[in-house]
Amino acid sequence: METPRQATRNASSGNARRDLLIETQTRGDANATVSIGSVSDQDWYISRTHGVYHIPACPKGQAYALLVLTSRGDAIDLGDNRRFPFTISARDIAEDLLQDLHDHGIFVCAGARPSGDELSAAIERRSVYYQRLVAEGDIMWARGHSFREISDLHRRAAISLGIEREWAYIPLKTSECPACGEKVKSGVAVCKHCHAILDHDKAAKHGLVRPNETTSTQLPSAAPTAKAATA
Repeated sequence: METPRQATRNASSGNARRDLLIETQTRGDANATVSIGSVSDQDWYISRTHGVYHIPACPKGQAYALLVLTSRGDAIDLGDNRRFPFTISARDIAEDLLQDLHDHGIFVCAGARPSGDELSAAIERRSVYYQRLVAEGDIMWARGHSFREISDLHRRAAISLGIEREWAYIPLKTSECPACGEKVKSGVAVCKHCHAILDHDKAAKHGLVRPNETTSTQLPSAAPTAKAATA
């Protein structure tokens, strides 16, 4: 954290003594609270020596998420079991937390709640940033069609903007069939590999099994071949 700012040391060439200067003056009212607004669809957890801060994702159907900050106490280790306590204002904490998050649509509110203009500016700022990420993703993909070069941030940008890209695919959640061990989509009624019934109620609802059959019943295999039929 840059507040208080890092200590500076001054020493003359003829004197080994060093003077340690520490700035602990806050740039805001220590008694005031500060609100952080977010239009991001992502949760952010930021760790500092004075605590871990959670900026929540904007819930679907709502205009923004909000985090209210208060001042915090911290201390500088001076060595020899000596500590120098000081107070960090909410304003200082907010500016430190948001130094890399502005482009994601996160901002310090002028009041207790974000205004319409603040929300519009945050949405526009995030949109411009995400469009730039999508353009970067296109360039990286064109180099060699390697998914490894595309970061989760680039994929999130494309998905948030509703832009379809081959490199921004969302892997389907799969699970193992308990009968054959092959990978199948989660929630399917029947394994496509061994035809084991994985969800009896769903299979019965769609007429894949008779209601009185047990969960261990398997679907019949495909129609017998001509050789098997004549055997």
